[in-house]
Amino acid sequence: MMSRQDEKDKRSQRIHADETAIQKQVKIAKAHGLTNKDKAVKEPHRLAKHHAMDCGQPGCMLCGNPRKLFNQLTKQEKSFIQTSKWTDDELND
Repeated sequence: MMSRQDEKDKRSQRIHADETAIQKQVKIAKAHGLTNKDKAVKEPHRLAKHHAMDCGQPGCMLCGNPRKLFNQLTKQEKSFIQTSKWTDDELND
């Protein structure tokens, strides 16, 4: 069973890691010319879950998932198609 101190240590490490990540993203935002008037710098906790230079639009060519944008199949989907062709060929023999 975990002691209370272990739980406190894990929580404080997690909070510290989040704060460090936010500080890094604010530094990146400032380096790209954002000022204290911009939301990314004025409300830094917004950067806890996304990057400073990310526009946040899933359809954006830079920020979106290329697999979704260009209608590419995942490895799992490709594997399924390949194995289904393999089993179809076996059944036809």
